[in-house]
Amino acid sequence: MNTSLKQRMHGLPAGFRLLMLSDVLSGLAMGAGYVSISWWVVTMGGASDMAWFSTLTALVMLVALPLTAPLGDRFPKNRVIAFGIVLAMLSGLALATMAWFNFYQLAWVVASESMAMLAWAIVIPSMLSIASELVPANRLSDALSLQKSSQSIGNLIGPVIGGGLMAFMPAWLALGSYAVLLAIASVGASRIRIPPRSREHIQAESFIDQIRVGLRIRWRIPLERSWAFWGLITMTAYMPMVATLLPIKLHQLGLPAFWLGACEAAASAGLLIGSLWLTHRLLQYCSRPRARALALIALAAVFMVVALTDRPYLLLTMFAVEGVLLSITMLIGQTHRTLAVPEAYRARVSAINVLVAKLGGMLGPALAGVLLHNWSLDTAYLFFAVFHLLTVAPMLLLPGVNHFLSLSHDEVKDWYLHRYPEAFEPVSPAGDKLRQSI
Repeated sequence: MNTSLKQRMHGLPAGFRLLMLSDVLSGLAMGAGYVSISWWVVTMGGASDMAWFSTLTALVMLVALPLTAPLGDRFPKNRVIAFGIVLAMLSGLALATMAWFNFYQLAWVVASESMAMLAWAIVIPSMLSIASELVPANRLSDALSLQKSSQSIGNLIGPVIGGGLMAFMPAWLALGSYAVLLAIASVGASRIRIPPRSREHIQAESFIDQIRVGLRIRWRIPLERSWAFWGLITMTAYMPMVATLLPIKLHQLGLPAFWLGACEAAASAGLLIGSLWLTHRLLQYCSRPRARALALIALAAVFMVVALTDRPYLLLTMFAVEGVLLSITMLIGQTHRTLAVPEAYRARVSAINVLVAKLGGMLGPALAGVLLHNWSLDTAYLFFAVFHLLTVAPMLLLPGVNHFLSLSHDEVKDWYLHRYPEAFEPVSPAGDKLRQSI
């Protein structure tokens, strides 16, 4: 296991280095944008608006993800990423314009942010799977670790910028900075060069058939089906604690927007430490299944502390620890799940993972909004912390997960194809099925 940053960087192509730069810029923009937009909504509309905002924008991404997922397999991923980032930039400009004219209407804010959700639905599946086209399979673990680190660097700096601008500058300036950062990131993404590969067999399929393929692959593989279901339950508990209730809690404590940025930056700093060093060090001393179990149990304990404390610096510390633990669970699972899927299907299948997370990102905030009508913020926070704790055991007991994670990177490459070939069989075109039924 390589633990040296220099060793992990050695031999990686120039295209991957450009991807890391684009990830830094995208993370910077997303971090600054999340803090700026969330704080603006909480300040102007309060807790109710924040719950509606989180739920409705997550619903947009939920609908958009399966519809846009085939783009990353159908077209070059660098162009798909660049196009999506430009679309997100237009959303940022719309929000900055509203703030400039001191115009706040939740419906218009949701509509503008929905454009960004559509954009990230286009970007994220390709961003999650493009590394597999740039580096060989035996380097994918290093590549994903470095990619996660570059994203964390952007997410570390972005929330601080967003929080600082929202605390000391007009809202339009913070939101406008978000749009400028995205414009720069789109240029970086467009310059990534990926090796050419044949897409004729994919482009010959209809768009609807490609969507059906991605959904069917996940459904026909028992481990992935169970992982998706319990992942949805886990994300329903997790997302309100980091996206919906946190800005409300900090606002009720009388803290400025800078603290929301600081908590986001602390989580990103933890992700950076975990992805650059701690995960690799941990895997030298214990197996992947054991490391994942330790991280999931500790993560549940962290959120219990977050729910029960009102001390800002303790909150900050807990979010830093949360970032470290999250990096362990993400790197251990993501590498294997990416390699197990044949390259031609990876963007669509990655999109289903994001789809599950975003469905949780819709259900969780919606449930939080209902609870906040009858419960105090502290009670709602504690409910989600206990809920999250109860999901740990099922996630650890997924059928076959320990054997799967124990496979080497060479063994796991295309493992789903070899183990479940029926999941990758060609589908009959939707139009043919309709004609047959008539």
